Amino acid sequence: MVIEQDQSLNLKQFNETSTSNLLNNCLNKIYSSDNLLVLDPILSPFINSLTTFSNIKEHGKCQNVTWLNDELMELPINVLSKYSSLIIILPESNENLKKLEKYIQYIQHNIHNLKYNIIVKDLSKNYLYLLNKAFNGINNFEKILGLLNPIKSVNITSKIKVFNWETDPIYTDGILLTSINQYGGLDDYFERPIKQINELSEAIVKLLFLNNGTNKPYPLLKLRNVYGKGDHSELLINTLMKSLIPNYLNENMTNIEIEYYNEKIQSNTDLIVIERNLDYFPLIFNQLNYQGIIDDLFEIKFENIVHLEKQNLTDELYIQDLKNLNFSTIGLRLNKLAKLIQQKYKDSGSIGESNLNDMKNLVSSLGNLTLQQELIKKHTIIGEAILSKVNNEYEKFLTLQNDIFEMDYKLQISNLNFFINSNYNIEFIWPTILLIGFINDGILNKDLEKISIDLQDNFGLEAALALEKLIKLKLIRVINDSSNDFLTSLGLSSQKKHHQTNVEDNQNLRGISGAKDVFKSNYTLINKFWNLHPMEDEDDSTNKSSNQESRNLIEIYPNPSFTLPGNTVPLTYRIIESLYFRDFLKYRPVNNIKHRPNWDNLGLNTMFSGSSLDLNIHNINNDKSKYMIVVFLGGITRSELTCLKYLEEKLHKKGNHKEIIIISNGIVNHHKLWQYIIQ
Repeated sequence: MVIEQDQSLNLKQFNETSTSNLLNNCLNKIYSSDNLLVLDPILSPFINSLTTFSNIKEHGKCQNVTWLNDELMELPINVLSKYSSLIIILPESNENLKKLEKYIQYIQHNIHNLKYNIIVKDLSKNYLYLLNKAFNGINNFEKILGLLNPIKSVNITSKIKVFNWETDPIYTDGILLTSINQYGGLDDYFERPIKQINELSEAIVKLLFLNNGTNKPYPLLKLRNVYGKGDHSELLINTLMKSLIPNYLNENMTNIEIEYYNEKIQSNTDLIVIERNLDYFPLIFNQLNYQGIIDDLFEIKFENIVHLEKQNLTDELYIQDLKNLNFSTIGLRLNKLAKLIQQKYKDSGSIGESNLNDMKNLVSSLGNLTLQQELIKKHTIIGEAILSKVNNEYEKFLTLQNDIFEMDYKLQISNLNFFINSNYNIEFIWPTILLIGFINDGILNKDLEKISIDLQDNFGLEAALALEKLIKLKLIRVINDSSNDFLTSLGLSSQKKHHQTNVEDNQNLRGISGAKDVFKSNYTLINKFWNLHPMEDEDDSTNKSSNQESRNLIEIYPNPSFTLPGNTVPLTYRIIESLYFRDFLKYRPVNNIKHRPNWDNLGLNTMFSGSSLDLNIHNINNDKSKYMIVVFLGGITRSELTCLKYLEEKLHKKGNHKEIIIISNGIVNHHKLWQYIIQ
């Protein structure tokens, strides 16, 4: 007998667990009253999405709230002395460690009886050791090493106590995130990819066994097929399959329960792990879908628009109707909705007297219409704010992004020189450089030398150093020419063209390092094979025009190329899509001869370096998995989120009703990349 699982997934359970751990395991364990809450600003949107600050203040018995910055040292001593303790909530970072040391030593010098309760998000033993060392604590290395996981609370000194706020993955904007980071985790991906692999693999285990330990006898998800592209993906999958899942089963189930799980529970989930370095285009483009352009221009944090006062994105109109549309259709959609509501108001006025039930229904309907009017007004304000940001420079830059694939190399460089010498916004310069580099498989040495000089002349030395950083991170491939002076001045060796890469070069590409250059074929071939810039057929355009009022992306857009300039489909999306569909392969059609999802005959290893994994765990040769877990190492963009929604609808149209669950270390865009580059 095979047991089929119940199909109700509640991913908000993760947020509820994180909230409970903060309130009950941390704040409620602080027994002093009249406390001052000190909060790292980066955690504020996250905590606000979990619970109200009034609830935090109540559980922590806090009178006031301040930020973890120099304002803390500016508070008068007589004000600070009124509090019994400081409750400091922060994530792990070297910067926060320095802040704590600076602020607490300053306050201790002036106030001797104040206590400090430090709540660290997902406290590690390493960070606890550093905290203990910074304040000459009472715990030695052996004692800290011997603490049970997860860490509870630990006294550092008689006046400093450290709490571990254990958090689950964060469910927000329809995605599970593993970390909160200024750069969306790009810094970890480039510098500490193993950290991301550990975080993501642990998050997958928590998702797979979401309902274990409750009143349900088995988890909802069980892996059937596992796919991965890239060396980091391979390491993550090996860590998951060979270590974390077996360990979880052994620690949480009896032998009989493990046998029941392995033999009786039906597998129902495909796992796909993709790396950011397969495709940087979504990261460097301006995004054209509604959620993407809002994030680009105003920044979205946990469903709130940061730089647009009092605007959040939790309403039904946004989530169900507008979120994934191309921005150009938003105004038309809102206008049609407004006219429809006006007509409903007119119709309601002609009903006349009726019985009591009809009157109640009318009032209820009018209330709903009023709410809809408010939502239309809200998104009209957001749309107008977006348009006000699109100035002359922005329009010219967006035009370049749309046209750049049709330009030759010289014209692309000419446009770049125009932007630099016209002192365009520096954030328009970086994506232009990277776009030229990716489209042409690199930039000529002599051109990079001139670009470096022009950047320094127009934007200062920092810009030239940022260019050097892009090259060191291998985001720009340098093409040899007659002069090697520029590379020599940077202390870098030249890189070979794709067709010149030999076996030794391929071996050097392997290894655990983020952002490595993985293209083995040139971009022209990759673009043609994967149909990254699909042309609209006449039948498609007719179908599109007749379905503009639909709420289904698959009915509005003939191709998933509506989220990025240049009619661009993300390569990451194509690689995932190709497991289930091959109909987009126009240049060199490849038929799928298997019943189960696969990458056979698609040339993944020929075009891209890094491992390719395809595991059929239970030897089931069909495509009837009910769930698809998609993991993005190195962050995911909102354009890719919309494309995966498109894929989900495409599967549903085929009759394959999979639910796609997305996990990543962060939501990224070009702003976060540039912030990281220039830090």
